[in-house]
Amino acid sequence: MPDHHSNPLLADSLLPRFSQLRIEAGGPQPRETLLLESLGELECAIEELRVTEEELRQHQGLLAEAWQAAESTSEWNRDLFEGAAECMLATDLGGLIRDVNRAASVLFGVRPEHLRGKPLAVFVPDDQRREFRMRLDRAGKSGEPMEWELLIASRGQAPRWVEARVAPFAPRTAAAGLHWTLRDVTSRRAADESRTEAVETLKLALNASDRATVLLDVDGTVMLWTPAAESLLGWTEAEVAGARVPAFDEFAERVIDRVAAQKTGGEAARVPVRARTKDGAELDLEVKVSPLAGAAGTSRGTVLHLALEGGADEEIVPAAGALEAQAAQPAPGGRASWSEAEARRVLLSVSKGGDLMEALRQGIAAGVYLGHLRPGDRLPSIREVTRHTGHDHRYVSAAYRRLATEGVVEIRTRHGVVVGSGPQPAEAPENETAAWLAGVIGQAAEVQVKVPHLPDLVRKWTAAAAVRCLCVDGTEDGLASLTAELGGQWGFETRRLNAADGPRRDDLLMALREADLVVTTPFHVAAVESAARVAGVPVVVLEASQDFVAAAEERLREGPLTAVVVDPSYGERLRCMAGGERLNVVLADDVAAVEALDPAEPVLLTRAAQQKVKRSLRLLAPVSPSFSSSRAGDLAAVLIRRNLSALRMGG
Repeated sequence: MPDHHSNPLLADSLLPRFSQLRIEAGGPQPRETLLLESLGELECAIEELRVTEEELRQHQGLLAEAWQAAESTSEWNRDLFEGAAECMLATDLGGLIRDVNRAASVLFGVRPEHLRGKPLAVFVPDDQRREFRMRLDRAGKSGEPMEWELLIASRGQAPRWVEARVAPFAPRTAAAGLHWTLRDVTSRRAADESRTEAVETLKLALNASDRATVLLDVDGTVMLWTPAAESLLGWTEAEVAGARVPAFDEFAERVIDRVAAQKTGGEAARVPVRARTKDGAELDLEVKVSPLAGAAGTSRGTVLHLALEGGADEEIVPAAGALEAQAAQPAPGGRASWSEAEARRVLLSVSKGGDLMEALRQGIAAGVYLGHLRPGDRLPSIREVTRHTGHDHRYVSAAYRRLATEGVVEIRTRHGVVVGSGPQPAEAPENETAAWLAGVIGQAAEVQVKVPHLPDLVRKWTAAAAVRCLCVDGTEDGLASLTAELGGQWGFETRRLNAADGPRRDDLLMALREADLVVTTPFHVAAVESAARVAGVPVVVLEASQDFVAAAEERLREGPLTAVVVDPSYGERLRCMAGGERLNVVLADDVAAVEALDPAEPVLLTRAAQQKVKRSLRLLAPVSPSFSSSRAGDLAAVLIRRNLSALRMGG
């Protein structure tokens, strides 16, 4: 039973009342009356004390339950910590061990009670303690989780490599500390070191040989280039690692790739190759091609043994001559010059920041748009992108696979990653005459003959119905060029759709219901192709005029060039031209920058910028940019098919 001190409010009210009763007892009031009043008040006080006592008992019960729950939780957490399969321990910020679980005790070979209170540094070898303490200090100060590998050396046990994940924590009732999770990686490191040693041994053996040997990865890029190959061809291994063999032309590489792909049994084949050395001299070589295959038959790469023609001791396989006709593919006429080194500069520079997949997509689209890339052209390998961007090769591979599902690229066995084939061309006209007329109109577009000015026969086949064309691009400059050329040159009824942030599928499908044709650029074909296929509307992808690109790149080879554009994103497209690092982009809305331009220096001026720039400028090209005529036949086919349909319905 608690005394009256347990309820200070009640005690404070009773004591003054008792003092008052003593005073009144000496007064004239009858004592019997005072006694009755006192007893009544005392009875009330006793009742209040009983209520207070009951409340105290209830509170004591709640406290007991809370204490028991806390004990159970603490015991459960302790069991969880102790029974964890991973090695776990807690230290203070200086590395002094506070607690360990059973798995950590087994790892260290010391009982838990003997580990508590010991510095973790005593289990680190002397020559590594300085680095360990530096990492420990950074872990305590950074406030962020850290991860590294360290060597643990316990008494009576062989040293073990562990992967340590360290995270700071600050409990409410104790000083801040570090939580450690350790994983034994000794076996993995031993396996890695064994593989590395085997590879290094193989490299030493090949480098010691006087035979010129080249080892190619599965995507055809150089993994090993021996000193003998350097002596024969002039390039060092540092110059060729991760790239295609520089000495062989495209035809020779295709022959070697095809021979290696056809040999499934692992046997070698000999191929005659005309090679060029680093200083420009030509050599006739015999290349022994030996495909490498793993235990499951999977390709691991290709070994090339190089020898001067006539110096080999085995007969050359005659199949190489038959492969020549299949492997030689003439370059498309009229395409701009974009060297392999320039292609890699653009694609790998745009992929250094931001989202890798989007950067690769933009770089490939820029190459296609400028006419430098065609379907089937080889792209930088996974290894090459990995080396230049610092991304993990699995992340690069996943980005390429995702782009392959969109049709932007294709992944081919023995040829690596190539530019995708793109959307199917527009459906051809229904008869030979219409096909012929499509060719005529396409040729007319090449010489800038406008469709409405063609003879009456052509008018009959082209003016009976207008083609409703949906123009899709992500920049104002691109949309202005599309609508101006398709409306003025072709007489199409154009409608614009800005795809800067990616068009909503519902909006795109609604716009396609009122379109006979979708015209876009390589930057947005992936966003519109699937919806256009559902709507049954053909897609034509336009590219920049090669005359415009050639003029701009020739100027950039001589020095800086200024482009006046409306949308900064369009300026970034133009920077993908050869020499684009020397391109100065000025926004048409920047009046001061436009006024500061030298009127004597030629500039690139987009159609959208022409509408905003008030001053006279010297143009590098009369209208820039305009589009290539390579897809004029596709546009003409849609125009004729639309008019033929209207004529039939009217007749």
